[in-house]
Amino acid sequence: MKGILKMMIEKINLYRIRMPLKRPYKIATAEMKDFDMTVVVIRAGGRDGIGEAMAGIPGYFWETADEVWNFAKGQSPVILGLNAEKAKEHLLSFKKKNPCAITPFLSGIEMAAGSPILAAPSRTQEVPLVGILQATDKAGVEKEVGEFLAAGYDTIKIKVGFDPEKDLAKVKMAQEAIQGKARIRIDANQGYRFSQAERFVRGVDPQGIEFFEQPLKENEWEAMAELSKISPVPLGLDESIYGMESVEKARKLQCCRFVKFKLMKIASAEILAQNIKKCEEYGFGVVLGNGAAGEINCYLEALIASRTTARAGEMNGFFKQTESILVSPIKSSGAKILLEPGYSLALSPERISRYTIAQAVFE
Repeated sequence: MKGILKMMIEKINLYRIRMPLKRPYKIATAEMKDFDMTVVVIRAGGRDGIGEAMAGIPGYFWETADEVWNFAKGQSPVILGLNAEKAKEHLLSFKKKNPCAITPFLSGIEMAAGSPILAAPSRTQEVPLVGILQATDKAGVEKEVGEFLAAGYDTIKIKVGFDPEKDLAKVKMAQEAIQGKARIRIDANQGYRFSQAERFVRGVDPQGIEFFEQPLKENEWEAMAELSKISPVPLGLDESIYGMESVEKARKLQCCRFVKFKLMKIASAEILAQNIKKCEEYGFGVVLGNGAAGEINCYLEALIASRTTARAGEMNGFFKQTESILVSPIKSSGAKILLEPGYSLALSPERISRYTIAQAVFE
């Protein structure tokens, strides 16, 4: 691996892609109708690697889609001609300010360099996914739950963070429909004030609930610690987690029992795998995946998950796209992503041309 990291970056292709979604994806802080993605293809040592960044989501990232695209155009000529090791070192210097923007570059470099964490498996692997419940009425909830259970999902996620009373009613409807046949994961996406979160945890029936994710704003650490003392269900952090520094803070304050990682916040697949291992040593439950990301990022997160954690992942954004931009779309079977030997990510020129709104080449 060290020798491979000495290979030179020979060419960089950038694509800004706006991919419409099959249906709007609504969370407490935003409603998405499309994914605005920056895709980076890096050639180094005659090998191609590919990565993706999707920003501009209030509550998820502070970086905007324009900032990510402009960063890509600005840094591509800087790393062109560097060896992979030097390029990674340069990009990681932006980790604190631009984690999302550097992710597609690091993914591409690590893939081209043959990183084992991003290599296709030697035999078919199945990565379990969480099902996202979007219906809000009783009939719709029962229908979606029935479909999830029939497809083999063992974890179903419910988005809350809007109105505590209505959210509690929705969770109760889901519990009645699920009848203990799957775990329930609840996510407020920072949508509650403390008084609302307190009302929710005091009113929720803990039956079947795996954990309650990010009820408060990402910087409300002390309030999370207070909430954890009164909550009958375990709490989890997502938007607050940008690496081991934030994990260490959560551990010190004892404000959660679960942490969720996204590749676009950690930036490097290799560093992410190390972080997951450390969190499990600390006793945290670990979840991986970004539901607001395209298929390239979803596939990379699935590869990482297959080697680090068995808990149902949230790398399901590819289901939301109207069309794949890959030569060979990601395969799935029911509630699982299928990782197959010999598979590699490659863009379809015909498909990508339909959704590209800007592009650039550096060589």
